[in-house]
Amino acid sequence: MLKTKNNDAHKHQASGFQVYSYRLLNKRLDFLYPRLPKLRENIKQAMMPMPYEVFVASMVFASIITAVIGLVGTFVALTLFNVELISTVILSLVSSLGLSIMTFFGMQAVPVLNSKTRATKLSDEIPHYIGYMATLCASGLSLEGIFKAISKEESTEEIVKDAKFVTRNIEILGMDVITAVNDLIKRAPKGSYSELLEGAIITFNAGGNLREYFLATAKVHLEEKKINIKRSTESLGVLAEMYTILLIVFPLMAIIMLSIMAIMNPNLGGFDLITLMNMLTYVVVPLFGIVLLIMMNSMVPKR
Repeated sequence: MLKTKNNDAHKHQASGFQVYSYRLLNKRLDFLYPRLPKLRENIKQAMMPMPYEVFVASMVFASIITAVIGLVGTFVALTLFNVELISTVILSLVSSLGLSIMTFFGMQAVPVLNSKTRATKLSDEIPHYIGYMATLCASGLSLEGIFKAISKEESTEEIVKDAKFVTRNIEILGMDVITAVNDLIKRAPKGSYSELLEGAIITFNAGGNLREYFLATAKVHLEEKKINIKRSTESLGVLAEMYTILLIVFPLMAIIMLSIMAIMNPNLGGFDLITLMNMLTYVVVPLFGIVLLIMMNSMVPKR
């Protein structure tokens, strides 16, 4: 258990590359930090375990490395193919610049993807945890006690991580529960989860009944989950029709048509019909199957 916790702690730290990038470039990037406010917000909402400045420095340093690799690699490759020197230099510079820009903007997409993944997980977890929160309220726990109780769960779910974040703010940084939860709201994706936290703060400040608030909110979220499941079921019905058409009807019709055409002409568009049948059987049909599996996996609720 201790080894697992140490591994988890290691995962939630900036890498050596990122720290080195920050130490090397921090003083030279003061002009860049104010120009990426959206990136700062995405890093917060994704709960990435590193300061904004460290991530920006790692982006710039990685872009410089890829630029050098692209310049040298393209130059060597074009030289081996005996390309003219001027063309080699120009293409090497273009390749270097292109790889650098792709790396810079590609790394900016990482917090966005992490934030969307976190939002999806939270939306799946909320209906299950709201009832738990109401039960904790019924047992006499305050809002602070609810977060502390959830933080003790041995789980890697996002709500548990957020509860540990709030508990850390209270016990280590000395925040009160209102300030700690407001800090979490700033780092939460916009949507039902942030609204849940805001409603809990408002109810707590107004002296309302948190148990009734969580129960009422749980009913709303469960109804939304039922609607989403119904939509997923309807979408799966459409996919079932697509499965029948693409993986059963289409291959049979194609084989019949190619077989009839082979009687009249063994070639089609310069391809042997037997080759086309093999491609249909071993390439096209499996490809359709993989695409449908990916689509079904994205539509089926994970819990």
